[in-house]
Amino acid sequence: MFRSAVLTALIGAAVCLATGACSKRERLPAACSDCNVVLISMDTVRADHLGVYGHTRATSPNVDRFAEHAAVFENAISQSAWTLPAHASMMTGLYPGRLGVSHYPAKRSIPKVPMLAEQFRSAGYATGAFTGGGFVAAHFGFSRGFDVYSSDGRRFEHNMEAALAWLKQNRERRFFLFLHGYDAHRPYFSRPDDKASIGLTGKRNAERRGFCVKANRSRPPDLDVVLQYYDASIRHGDLEVGRFLNALEALELSGRTVVLITSDHGEEFFEHGNCDHVRFLYREVVNVPFLLRVPGHPSGGKRVAEIVPASISVGRTLLELVGIDASDFPGPSLMPLLRGEVSPFESVYSETDSIPGVLGSRGATIARTTSRHKLIAYLDEKKEEGYDVVTDVAEQHALPDADPVYQQRDDLSAWKKSVVPIEAPPRKSARKARPAEELPSEIQKQLESLGYLEQE
Repeated sequence: MFRSAVLTALIGAAVCLATGACSKRERLPAACSDCNVVLISMDTVRADHLGVYGHTRATSPNVDRFAEHAAVFENAISQSAWTLPAHASMMTGLYPGRLGVSHYPAKRSIPKVPMLAEQFRSAGYATGAFTGGGFVAAHFGFSRGFDVYSSDGRRFEHNMEAALAWLKQNRERRFFLFLHGYDAHRPYFSRPDDKASIGLTGKRNAERRGFCVKANRSRPPDLDVVLQYYDASIRHGDLEVGRFLNALEALELSGRTVVLITSDHGEEFFEHGNCDHVRFLYREVVNVPFLLRVPGHPSGGKRVAEIVPASISVGRTLLELVGIDASDFPGPSLMPLLRGEVSPFESVYSETDSIPGVLGSRGATIARTTSRHKLIAYLDEKKEEGYDVVTDVAEQHALPDADPVYQQRDDLSAWKKSVVPIEAPPRKSARKARPAEELPSEIQKQLESLGYLEQE
């Protein structure tokens, strides 16, 4: 039945493109009717390291300025702990487990399901993407629906000239643009000015290497300096985001362009004894920035305290904001919260999976976050951790076994059972590290530059 629905959607998209009838797709009442849409993903940026979320270092002057006219979601929870599954959820509205892409290292591409860019293109939008490649490379299926899908380097600056040229070329059309950069991903790159801005003086134009590598995962004695390198790398990405926002303004597009700035996941700095990301679902990994600016909308400048699913809500929310019929597109919408209505989200779920025992991994891991509690389940170990996220925001003190939080285990288990993979997953015995040679050489090089392959 599902395959039939997908086939029908694909045939419909093909007819649309062949006949030029895409722009006749049904239009609905919208907060920003016929506006352009820009999705900016600042990879590996945790929310609490941006000024708008209370960070004291000057990491994000441009994002902070953007936030003055945007809805700022304070408790946006990613659906995964690493790049591929979180972005796959953004582009499909489906959980990583449903897509079969939650396991690290990556073994599978996104199944043939409707993609966000396909929805925009079928509605007559020009579609372009300029990304850092790696786990958002076209190889994994992310290019479906984009007229242009380009990856000329891992940082925003490597792709910004091409993105701005595309923007100018399509300024007279409605467009959907996806921008992505690994600026804040290990190894943390920044320039001297970035370092000086956050107080890291006397350091050269270099990346911080030797931190959180396979040969040494111990807590470094200069952890605060490492954090400064991380902050400087965020600052470096923020400057490029600011450059793009300024270009929107100069081209007189800001007044008719919806912009969402978010991230796929955060980063660990030994808050729970770990570094990097991928393997755990603590707050430092899954609480991500989520700032949505809708021209002329009363939500501008407001802060939304309620928990929201940061990944699966992207697609449907953006489609509905500009009046594209999203009734057949998966995922929830944040429109009720933008309208000031009661939150529809009682709980938010996250998941990740990696080889047990490798670099501290505890295997398949799922989590349920509510406004009061967080329950994490380690499925391979059959163990759980519960936290009171109101009195223990940093999730440092696991609640005792008798605490009511553990009564949520049935709900968490039921959710996991409901997330049935669209395609049959690999056999349990096949859960071993994927040899690097199975990936195209170009993708392998990109992942090596991000420190991924050394972790297998």
